[in-house]
Amino acid sequence: MPNLQDAVTDYIGSEHYLFLDSAQKEHAEQLLSYWCEQTTNTPEPDDIESALKTVGQLDLPLQARKSFPALLQAYFDYLESIGGFPKTSAWSMQIEYLEPQYLESFRDDGSMKGETVRKTLPKVGRNDPCPCGSGKKYKHCCTGLFS
Repeated sequence: MPNLQDAVTDYIGSEHYLFLDSAQKEHAEQLLSYWCEQTTNTPEPDDIESALKTVGQLDLPLQARKSFPALLQAYFDYLESIGGFPKTSAWSMQIEYLEPQYLESFRDDGSMKGETVRKTLPKVGRNDPCPCGSGKKYKHCCTGLFS
């Protein structure tokens, strides 16, 4: 099976690449190569989603990051045309599904919204045993680390 990373170089030299918008071409190779590094050669839906999120956090112009799903779709179309990647149509459908939430995750300033992190540890009283397992009271051990 061909390698996704090698196919990026082939795509940049192909006639399919010529049909891209000139604004997309400026960062296309960099974005696609980075995305390929973040995923496997046969990415599953979760791989595609997490790699897409990391691309959104790159220090590149906002428009380049926002247009990445369209670029990825064009790349998948190229991969489907050359063969060797049997799951490209499924990958394309996954990008279609993820694109709206990807675009909504951008703030006005260009940064990306993160996920809310909630503490999973129970509240610890000052005189309770320390949750680190030292056997000491919490107030004499890890005060402030678990609150």
